[in-house]
Amino acid sequence: MRRLVFVLGVAVLALLPVSATQGADMMMAASKALKTAMTHEGFAASYTTIAEVEMHLHHVVNCLEGANGKNYNKEAGNPCMGQGNGILVDFKDTGMAGAHASPYAEVADQVALWGIQQTMNKDIGRAHAAAAVAKDALQLATDNFK
Repeated sequence: MRRLVFVLGVAVLALLPVSATQGADMMMAASKALKTAMTHEGFAASYTTIAEVEMHLHHVVNCLEGANGKNYNKEAGNPCMGQGNGILVDFKDTGMAGAHASPYAEVADQVALWGIQQTMNKDIGRAHAAAAVAKDALQLATDNFK
């Protein structure tokens, strides 16, 4: 009986580092993608042409939603490629840390999408405003991702 308990204990311990490592990998991927998305929100808020603003807002949406996201735009490119599966997806895989940050990332996604609509209306002022608000929301996601 003692041998069985010992073997089961060793088996459980052998599994723990793998799942802890996977969780840490998702945390690292989400953190890196958040930084990339914030950089592109900054670009969207400061560039002077509709095309540049729209492209960088698409980059943010692509970073947030990942390649399987509903609003993913392959043609726009994804500067977060290789940095996880999309911030919103990665947050779900990081447990409580992602649960605290996810609402802010969801707001950033919706605001960035609204900003894209404004670029289609050729309203660069509102697109810039959307980018600035989305960047603030991403900062709050970053601050709450612990």
